[in-house]
Amino acid sequence: MKASILIPAIALTGLLFAAYAAAEMPGGMAKATFAVHCYDVGANALIDKPGVISVERGWSGAREVDRVVFNPGTVSLEQLEAWLKEADTYVSTLEAELTTTPEKAMRQ
Repeated sequence: MKASILIPAIALTGLLFAAYAAAEMPGGMAKATFAVHCYDVGANALIDKPGVISVERGWSGAREVDRVVFNPGTVSLEQLEAWLKEADTYVSTLEAELTTTPEKAMRQ
């Protein structure tokens, strides 16, 4: 019985992941991926800050990362890094896409 539930659950998870990976970044927004000591600490340092649209916790290889979508008209990349440094979790900026063209998709 459990196997009959597991297969559709795995399929649904795969579909949701594919839809998220293909989702477009909102127009006028930018994204950055930060390597951090703890992705929960990093996310908590950024959530609810002005200009931060979303924070996704995850992994890049063996590193914990926070992927951030933000409004570059409200907050700078340097300010995001400063907030992570204040939380004592910042390691480095792995990727920053500061273009604001709406057709750019956010990749995992």
